[in-house]
Amino acid sequence: MKKILTLAGLTIIMVILDNSVVPFFSIKGFSPSLLFTFIISYSIVNGYSEGLWLGAFAGLFQDIYFANVLGVNALANMICAVISGFIGESIFKEKTLIPVISSFAMSIFKGILVFVILYVIGVGMSFRFVFFNSLYNLFLSIPVYRLTYKLCNKDYMKRKWKF
Repeated sequence: MKKILTLAGLTIIMVILDNSVVPFFSIKGFSPSLLFTFIISYSIVNGYSEGLWLGAFAGLFQDIYFANVLGVNALANMICAVISGFIGESIFKEKTLIPVISSFAMSIFKGILVFVILYVIGVGMSFRFVFFNSLYNLFLSIPVYRLTYKLCNKDYMKRKWKF
């Protein structure tokens, strides 16, 4: 229960920070996403099944601030979290390089996915936005992954097997 409350609290805090504080650190209108980098980092550390639920839950919160469309971020985050979870199964989680590169790749993938979905339904979006936000997420993912890894190694965050 403590794990669920921790994840829900962190998700809500990061949604608030993404929409209120992070825009002040934007460079030429491009800003990173704390929440998305956390979702990817969490999925890499804990696997695709837990990442799927966190991605969908956090994506719904992001969709609240997304104009005219509900479910685009939830779907994109969920798909990216599942792919990241599969990546996390075959790497050394203590190392930071592969998770950071995966975060960059997943940011680009999410941006392309959202771009395509919005194009299909007739909502315009600049494709330049995708690359520069992904680049910004790359640098942000270094400290976010390290903090997420430390958080996931706490006793109350680990999955306990019961026989």
